[in-house]
Amino acid sequence: MARQNKLSRHFTLSRRGKEPKGVKHLTKLHVKTDDIVLILSGDDKGAKGKVMRTIPSEGMIVVEGVNKKFKHMARSQENPQGGRVEREYPIHACKVKKVEA
Repeated sequence: MARQNKLSRHFTLSRRGKEPKGVKHLTKLHVKTDDIVLILSGDDKGAKGKVMRTIPSEGMIVVEGVNKKFKHMARSQENPQGGRVEREYPIHACKVKKVEA
């Protein structure tokens, strides 16, 4: 029997309904929308915020006031001036701890 390389082996495993090793996506998160969480790591370590949105398929959450970045917007009918819009981006759910419900 010929030895399969890693890529084809993972492909065949995924075709049988199994995830390849090392690929873990959370289907259930330990936090929900409107929970108050404490950030455990990263630039915003120690900050508290409210969970605005959860993305369980990717294991990510969006926390109010945390992981803010600027998005540069082109001019459009909705945004005639264009410019920079500051918004929150997702972080991994494993980097937060639930403080209050």
